[in-house]
Amino acid sequence: MGNNTLDAYFNQVYSETFSSVSRYVVSKCGSVQESEDILQNIYARFYQRIAKKGYEDIENAEAFVINIAKFECKNYFSFIKKHSNSTAFADFTEEQMVAVEAEMSREQKSLEDVLCNSLVAKQIFDDIAKDDPVIGKIFYLHFVCDMKLDEVAKALDLNLSTVKNKLYRTIERQKKKFNL
Repeated sequence: MGNNTLDAYFNQVYSETFSSVSRYVVSKCGSVQESEDILQNIYARFYQRIAKKGYEDIENAEAFVINIAKFECKNYFSFIKKHSNSTAFADFTEEQMVAVEAEMSREQKSLEDVLCNSLVAKQIFDDIAKDDPVIGKIFYLHFVCDMKLDEVAKALDLNLSTVKNKLYRTIERQKKKFNL
């Protein structure tokens, strides 16, 4: 099996499953940053499997990837339980912080201009997620996974009014904090 065929299959499965798999992982994790790491592991493991054994025997790719997701979440949580005193995620490097500070001191005209800059967008998202993991999940599911607010509420087992309140209050707080 050629690499082009393998890559095409992987890309197709990735685009078809990423939304549902990321919803599953985000709803199970404590923070969006944890979810990003787990998602990366899931798709790396999937690629390694199809590169090694092919994909002809995979009847339902989404179910297959969700099973990998369940396994990765279980592994992650058992790792965290064993190493609860250590932090698994690195912060910005000094160079990245200098770039963020330079970008933040620059006058911004609109929210669209700010969000075009990935460093600033990442800082805003990290700021949102660190205050309250639930808010991070709400933003991720709504804006990244493109879920409706009632779907977000159902996935996180929250009232719709709670989801709306957290979303809109956080947006207003970020606008003030970043002068948007």
